[in-house]
Amino acid sequence: MLKRQCNLSVLNNSIKRHGFRSLNSSRELLKSNTPKFDDADLLSSQITSQPYKARKPVDEFHWPTKTDEQMKKEYQARVEKMMRLSAVFQGFLFLAVFGIAGTAYQKWPQIKSWWITKDMSVDDDTIEKLIHIKKRKSMAEIPMVAANELSPEVPGLYFCGGSESTTKKGKPGIIFPTRNSIFDNKYLRDVCLATVDGIERNLAIDDKGDLLEWNQKDYQVLLPAQNLISVKESNGCAYALNATGEVLVIPLDNHSNSISNHVIMQRSWIVPWKKLPKYALKLDVSHCFTDRGEKKVIQFDTGKEHLVLISNAGKAYTCSTGMKACPGSKSYGQFGIPGMSQFDEFPICNKLHEIELLNCSLNDSNEIDKRKIIQVACGDYHTVARDLAGTLFVFGSNKFGQLGYPISYDSEQIAFPKTLSRFQSYFKRGSIVKCVDVHCSGQTTYVTMDSQPSDRQPLNNESSLSHLSYFSFGNGQFGELGNGRFMNSQSEPTPIMVLNNEHQSTEVQHWSCGLNHVICKMQSGQVLAWGGNDNGQLGNGKRIKQCKPQHIPQFLLPGVKNSSEGINKSEMLLAPQQVIAAGERSSCIYWKKR
Repeated sequence: MLKRQCNLSVLNNSIKRHGFRSLNSSRELLKSNTPKFDDADLLSSQITSQPYKARKPVDEFHWPTKTDEQMKKEYQARVEKMMRLSAVFQGFLFLAVFGIAGTAYQKWPQIKSWWITKDMSVDDDTIEKLIHIKKRKSMAEIPMVAANELSPEVPGLYFCGGSESTTKKGKPGIIFPTRNSIFDNKYLRDVCLATVDGIERNLAIDDKGDLLEWNQKDYQVLLPAQNLISVKESNGCAYALNATGEVLVIPLDNHSNSISNHVIMQRSWIVPWKKLPKYALKLDVSHCFTDRGEKKVIQFDTGKEHLVLISNAGKAYTCSTGMKACPGSKSYGQFGIPGMSQFDEFPICNKLHEIELLNCSLNDSNEIDKRKIIQVACGDYHTVARDLAGTLFVFGSNKFGQLGYPISYDSEQIAFPKTLSRFQSYFKRGSIVKCVDVHCSGQTTYVTMDSQPSDRQPLNNESSLSHLSYFSFGNGQFGELGNGRFMNSQSEPTPIMVLNNEHQSTEVQHWSCGLNHVICKMQSGQVLAWGGNDNGQLGNGKRIKQCKPQHIPQFLLPGVKNSSEGINKSEMLLAPQQVIAAGERSSCIYWKKR
């Protein structure tokens, strides 16, 4: 046993020695195989800051080549898609904002009432206070007429509109017809509410025939002893017709010197020792009034830069107005002469030309027939006329359809007279339709048509009219068409509301057309007005434009405390001697001897 144990111990010792030798030899072998460079030194040249991309097959990098046109189309498609998305988003945003604003506008009284009363308990006393405040505000807007002022039955002049402010808020214009004391107990022959270079230049002809310039405080005599009948303004000049049928040209720029330069003192044939002023600047008719007995002007009208007149022979003539043409002036065909179209040089001021195509026509035998023109009316840049047979003629600018023709490139400006006969569809088949009255505002035309049965002999006498219908066409942006709608253009003649009402028993006696508003006096004395009203030129106590004829309230009586409810329910009735005149943004009512 002892011997066996000794052998085992010897064996173990030999194994241990052999293991230590193997381990030492492995260490020496490992040390001999140690690399001289590490991986960082070997790969340092390939290390960069570029992003790492895994290797892919070469085929994956071969995209199909596209032309420039294809790439452009793809880009345009992307841009179009983005624009559509943007438009849709903007549309939704606009609808949302518009809906919120519209709802707030419609519900503004409720919103205002809620805001005022949100912190207070609403009871009967609060409601009564709010009603009282509302009535007091409406009463404050109605001016109190002094008790010592003359009543409306006394001759004078009432004015509304204009640029002067009579309210605490400083808004321009007089919203109720207000009496001007400088014309108390005075009769006038004509009134022209003109605006020259943005300044109001109100003109009037008194009962003696003298030309006056007036405002709300005083007046001055511009041209005495000329026996004038009517006056109109165009391009900085007043054109006045005297009793002998002459048209005087009166400059309004620096008028104190310009007018005196044209006044000649002559001795009177009746009183030789007395000298009377004679105005020398007139429209020269000697070269164009060539017919036998043709010697005076019976009617005329003016636009912005043109004038059209009618002689006692029934012939029409035209000229440009002013002492000199405005910078950049051009013709819109308002002269009715093809040689004075937009392609030609602007005509010389105050030189008359005959409108031959209006005065004459060719019959079926190619012979010249003469027409007799009995009325003309001028807008800003268009003219309408009618002859004795009831034919309606139009020429000039048709930008808003004021000539009654469809608006197109060919008919935007018509430089020669054309007949307008688009009214037959409003009357019974076979009726004889003729024009009996024409008027113009700035860019709108108003015509009165008479219809007679076909079996009745048509009459030229206007006193025997059977049935009248009133039409308008042109610009209706401010409601001046009177058809119940606000329209920028209307080329189709449209009936005027109320005036064509079957219950309207009376006819229009007098028209007065301003720049964009109209006032009519009916045969019954009632007054109807419509159109622009920014300055209170309609005289109805408001500044809201009207798209259909409305009655004007009665005059404010002296010393009477008027209520808003009573004024709005009243209707003005004019006497036979009271006449209406309309200007650019003002109106007036004056007395004229019959």
